[in-house]
Amino acid sequence: MSAFKAANPDAAFEDFIRWHSPGDWIEDDLEVEMYKDNWSPRGGLSKRMSENGNSWRNIRSSLPARPVSEQKPLLDTNREAEEVRTFS
Repeated sequence: MSAFKAANPDAAFEDFIRWHSPGDWIEDDLEVEMYKDNWSPRGGLSKRMSENGNSWRNIRSSLPARPVSEQKPLLDTNREAEEVRTFS
């Protein structure tokens, strides 16, 4: 989410949801036909993403915009490689 914010500084929470969790974006079929040549998305967030206190929205608001290259790796690649080597 931090990397998305860094790569898309003007993006809203809804833009992240459309990219990361398309099932949580509900398109308005009538408006999609009317505006198919318009780049602007038509529709809205799913019920679970629209709820007050949504944890995804709360997390996004607290995270800094940080490129992947500046984030701490999720895995220690050296340790993972050693584990693979011990199983061989």
